[in-house]
Amino acid sequence: MSGARVRSYRHIQEEAGVDVDYVINCACETRTGQTDPVYREGILKLSLNCASEAAKHNVKRFVEVSTGHMCSSDKNPHKEEDKMDPWTYVGKYKSQVEEELKKVPGLRYTVVRPAIVYGLGDKHGIAPRLVIGAVYKHLGEMMKLLWNRDLKMNTVHVTDLCQAIWHLATREDTLAQVYNIVDKGDTTQGTISNLVSEIFNINHDYWGKALSTVCKVQ
Repeated sequence: MSGARVRSYRHIQEEAGVDVDYVINCACETRTGQTDPVYREGILKLSLNCASEAAKHNVKRFVEVSTGHMCSSDKNPHKEEDKMDPWTYVGKYKSQVEEELKKVPGLRYTVVRPAIVYGLGDKHGIAPRLVIGAVYKHLGEMMKLLWNRDLKMNTVHVTDLCQAIWHLATREDTLAQVYNIVDKGDTTQGTISNLVSEIFNINHDYWGKALSTVCKVQ
């Protein structure tokens, strides 16, 4: 829900008398390699503008689609009440959004933190792994990945995420609550890599924690 859509909604409401009951904010700057101000504008400011507009129109529920990038430790599973320690720019600003939503007067909101979302429209979840697998197949080389097979990569299908959002949006006992949305697969990098290797008939291996840590620092 971009700023343009907020203005469009206001115009529709005033001119045609049409209103909405639920606002689901899926908008977020997700491109990598952007500057800090770009993420601040495309995540924090955007989300709070949407939330403020939703509060003005007294919607039944505003659902903020946050992110699962909130805890950087190896502890698993993470709980909603764990201290936030975001490890990406998206996580950094979504964590600020979550705190600021508490201050929006009259806002009836719920926050969802999805795991890696895959399925229809996937560009940042499992799909990139399939592209990488296809590239290694074309090159005839072994697929080498950072970290190890035990790296947690919890997932959720987009259809299940949508069902969860609707379920939470229509319940009174979910007001001002945060929910981690994840399937029961307990997926790891090894799980996904095995599937990709099977699909493309390639071998894979890992660089390990030491070399991966060096890459992270650099």
